[in-house]
Amino acid sequence: MMQNKGIDNPQSVISRFENSNVLSSASVSESAIVGVQSVVEDAIATDTYIEPIDWMFDWCNEADESKVAELVLANSKSETFRLLPSKTVVSVTLLNQLLTSFESKIAEQVKLDSVDPKILASLKKFDNDAASATDSKPAKKAKGGKKGKKGRARDDDDEEFVAPKPVCGPTYLSTQQIEDEIKDLQFFIENEPKEETTLAEISELLKKELGDRYCKALDEEVRKKTMKSSKSQQKADEDTINNLYNTVILCEKGLKVFVDSIMRAQVEKHLLKTLCLDLTKATFAKLAEEHGCPFHGDNMKLDSIVSYLPKNAKQFATAIITSVTSGTSVEEFIEGYTELTDPQFTQLLVKKLDKKKERNMVFTQKQALLEQLKTERKSADLLNIACNLIFIKQQSTFLHVPGRCISSVVKLISKDFPGPQLETINTSLSGVVAELKGEGQMSDDDKQALRDLVTEVLFGKQSNEDE
Repeated sequence: MMQNKGIDNPQSVISRFENSNVLSSASVSESAIVGVQSVVEDAIATDTYIEPIDWMFDWCNEADESKVAELVLANSKSETFRLLPSKTVVSVTLLNQLLTSFESKIAEQVKLDSVDPKILASLKKFDNDAASATDSKPAKKAKGGKKGKKGRARDDDDEEFVAPKPVCGPTYLSTQQIEDEIKDLQFFIENEPKEETTLAEISELLKKELGDRYCKALDEEVRKKTMKSSKSQQKADEDTINNLYNTVILCEKGLKVFVDSIMRAQVEKHLLKTLCLDLTKATFAKLAEEHGCPFHGDNMKLDSIVSYLPKNAKQFATAIITSVTSGTSVEEFIEGYTELTDPQFTQLLVKKLDKKKERNMVFTQKQALLEQLKTERKSADLLNIACNLIFIKQQSTFLHVPGRCISSVVKLISKDFPGPQLETINTSLSGVVAELKGEGQMSDDDKQALRDLVTEVLFGKQSNEDE
């Protein structure tokens, strides 16, 4: 207006007035700014928002709006408010309340997404991209750099920082979805925005924080499940290995019952080729995990893990492999195994078998075999179960023999049987042999007689019905 009246520099004229703020299109008094400040401060203090229509001077152009906002908010603490692009001022407390309203929804979504393969793949890619961005190196310039003495560009001037591309994790909600959620909240029903853009701008402001909270919650849930699964798997693996180890110990104890050297050698070799080999595979698999070896449990590649082990552990691993492939001594296997599973070589916890654990294992094995005895229909398996139960009763330890040795076991366990019991078990053995040769079958009466014999030896009773 002043320019229209021929005043070339209106700002200099306006600046002569005291307590005024010169803008591009006008001048505003300090008292006017203070009045607006009180209105805005009141909105911030009462945890709400205030739109520009309620505080911005209507004569302001875009440049002046930014200057006025700067003047009005100059004395306000920056951590208490957010200024939106439309110049709406929002209390941070209100924003936090809005974020809190999404907590239960985020928790529900995380439970669903933590088992969704696509979401998990997106989360993993996000982690990998973020790691790559953190580790990114400066890019080389094609040309340039200061010249050295011989006119060559110096290497330290050929590098420039290239900002990594922003990485995006799994998305939670879009701006529109957030707006649809918050517009129905009681607060906005009671304090309905006058400007169409206000809710959209608030939603855009919430979007990043909600996305960060969602990604963090999802990551924590996935890590928690992974850790739980990892601990659960570690415990399951240790239980399996300890059970196999203790079974080998008890079977080795049972070996001492066999006086005949030839018989004992056959049983010992069978134990090495079966239970000891199973224990070796299970243990080597855990050692392979710990030491980064691509071990797959193949019998022919047991030695593939040796080179990955600590130097002092290699000799014990080699000794174990020799035992299960061509060895003859279970005792030597146990000695080597004990050395290999020392805490200095592995995190695997292999516990020594104490008397209480031994009694529990023997009792559990006996109960399991008794259940099998009731239902087993195959003659050979029935006789094997019967011999195992009688052996456990007599020796309080385990029996693990190949089928070809069962006749020697029958002879061993029945040496003190009275006539009727001896006749029953020998009849059962003859029936099994005849059946294997295809010359006959054990009758149901003979099978029941064998069950009754076991019951009598174990409990001093004639039949299961009397038990």
